[in-house]
Amino acid sequence: MLTDLAFLLFLFVADPTARAPEVQPAADRVVPVTFRSEALGGQRRYLAWLPPGYDADGGDYPVVVLLHGLGGQGADWFDPALGDLRPTLSRLIGEGRLAPFIALAPDGGGGYWTDHLGAPRERYGAFIDEVLAHAADRYPIATSRAAIVGVSMGGHGAMSRALAEPDRYRAVVSIAGALFPEPPTHRAIYKKVWGFPADRAHWARTSPMALAAHLGPDRPHPAIFLACGRADTERFLGWSSEASRLLAARRIPHELVLADGGHTWPTWRSFSERWLTWLAPHLRAR
Repeated sequence: MLTDLAFLLFLFVADPTARAPEVQPAADRVVPVTFRSEALGGQRRYLAWLPPGYDADGGDYPVVVLLHGLGGQGADWFDPALGDLRPTLSRLIGEGRLAPFIALAPDGGGGYWTDHLGAPRERYGAFIDEVLAHAADRYPIATSRAAIVGVSMGGHGAMSRALAEPDRYRAVVSIAGALFPEPPTHRAIYKKVWGFPADRAHWARTSPMALAAHLGPDRPHPAIFLACGRADTERFLGWSSEASRLLAARRIPHELVLADGGHTWPTWRSFSERWLTWLAPHLRAR
């Protein structure tokens, strides 16, 4: 005689209309990764954000590099009190407004995401390349569909890397970027990066504004998105506005988005949905 449990199991198996419980797609994940960097020396870390439903065997994912600001770290992008990017990413993907991608958020210290002229010669361009290469060995990343995004110091670094390597990055987002018009000297790190007095050749190779001055509609360049808070300091708001004027004069299509708020994560977070939906078509397969 069948036990009650076995009888119920028999009925479930025998009933062709019985439905198996639905399997929910895996939630998004943030994975810390440590590796040895030759460009900066020593152990370095980045966070890899894997989208909801991530499938290592499901094909290659576009990749977005996220650069933090001065005094920050890669985790700022996912901290609920700071960037809080995860809910927006998951919602937009769930709504079909954003295709899944993998995001990489490295820790860059206070080096301005720029190759240093002074010793020790830290090479942030090579460091970002190392992060991309290391992640591509671990995850199914389509490095041909890459974008780079940054806030403040990271906005400077994102524009510097994207304009210097237009074949690597399809799109760049600079949020309240430190887009200096001339070599700055009011912090020790600036003198280490560009020299004091500044080395003009090095500045021309690394400055977003110097690189933008040579852009043209007939030259390869990434899609460009600029944003800043209207209550930000005159410097950051002015730099973003001046970058927009320069790009317009060079006939380079771009977005400039202004919103209420100052030089803070709540302001930068308010741009997230806007730049993510703007970025979506640039990451599609061609």
